[in-house]
Amino acid sequence: MLKNYFLLFVSLIFPSLVFASGDTPVSDGLQYVTNAMYGATGIAIATIAVMVVGLLCLGHVLKWSALGYTIIGISIIFGAGSIVSGITGLVH
Repeated sequence: MLKNYFLLFVSLIFPSLVFASGDTPVSDGLQYVTNAMYGATGIAIATIAVMVVGLLCLGHVLKWSALGYTIIGISIIFGAGSIVSGITGLVH
């Protein structure tokens, strides 16, 4: 119980210790992945995914709804920044 009060006290006195700030190796790695997904690599992967699922639908291996799910998934991936900005805008 005393430990919880101590952590609360430290977080109130030194808020910079609580909130993540600055660049870390983890944030650099995540930024690399984000840049790759939004760049030419991500566009190429998305294009190949739509082509493969489309061909499987034409061969009657998959239902056409799979193509729709693929396109919706790609839209969510490329629209993730806008979605997160909208949600954080609602919160703040």
